[in-house]
Amino acid sequence: VLCTLALFALCGHARAFVGVGPLALARGRSSLQLRERTAGVQLGLRMMGAEVDEKELIKVFGRMAEKTLFGDGSAGACCHSGCDNCEWRYSFDVLQSARPKWIPAYSSNKFDDGREHVAKWSSLFEDESTPITKEIFAEKLAGLKFDMPLGPPGYLTAKQADLSPSAVDLVWARLSNGKETVSVKQMSMRLRKMVMPGEDGVMWSDFLVSVGGLDDLEEAIVVN
Repeated sequence: VLCTLALFALCGHARAFVGVGPLALARGRSSLQLRERTAGVQLGLRMMGAEVDEKELIKVFGRMAEKTLFGDGSAGACCHSGCDNCEWRYSFDVLQSARPKWIPAYSSNKFDDGREHVAKWSSLFEDESTPITKEIFAEKLAGLKFDMPLGPPGYLTAKQADLSPSAVDLVWARLSNGKETVSVKQMSMRLRKMVMPGEDGVMWSDFLVSVGGLDDLEEAIVVN
């Protein structure tokens, strides 16, 4: 077991895109890293004492994830033709997907040209200044529409996506950091901790690794 954990620790904190392209390689991601890290998530869940099946976490991610993600607004001026020495070569103002792919790490993002994206998860809150409890989180989350996201294996319909209390508890524990309430600002901060610096959206691999506790296991191994 220690050898297995050490292998996962060596993978570092680089998350992986599904598939390998120029953008994936530029950000240090690979499909091999994805397989290595997600293979250890169930081990992480067991060692954290959580009996939560991966399928139950899909039901949470599929409610919070979206097809659109706003990034660097200044990148909209780029032709994205792969020009050498272009500062926006691997940056995009808006990313889009055929199926939900990202949980935005922001509650809202507005560009200088007036375009704005409000994150789906922001509807969990009544307003920017009022924090929510675990009970409110669970109730509001259940009310969000489920769409099968990109990343997880298999396929679930909305009728098959009733939330598991244990999965909600596990996700809440990560987002709340053990506190009784979470504010909009705190939610955004916790989501940003799930991704690499400079990225704006939590993908399935990021979500699974973070909620599954593998990041904590890696950190513990390094410290010890």
